[in-house]
Amino acid sequence: MKYPLLSAPTTKPKIEAVFQKMAAHFEEERRLREQLGYLEVEREGLEAALQMAREHPESKHEVWNWLSYEFKGMNQRLAEMDAPPLRCVSLETFVAFLRAEIAKDPAQ
Repeated sequence: MKYPLLSAPTTKPKIEAVFQKMAAHFEEERRLREQLGYLEVEREGLEAALQMAREHPESKHEVWNWLSYEFKGMNQRLAEMDAPPLRCVSLETFVAFLRAEIAKDPAQ
């Protein structure tokens, strides 16, 4: 995918070149993440952690710590292979997902 020019090349060619290089880098990372199935791995990890947190709501912080620890370990191995990192949600986002699921099904 070719990104549109952000400015006329004659006015700021160095800035334009930097933006084009950044866009190419992010596009390559997106392509690699898609090709390697990152979204599925991230989703499965998050779903497993949310399930544990639903079963043990008093331990939601520990469950998120476990999730982030596991992702950090996988990211270290990925970095050794020059692969992009997995993305882990923040604690705040994790708790918000958990609250939304509980609100959707208060019987849990």
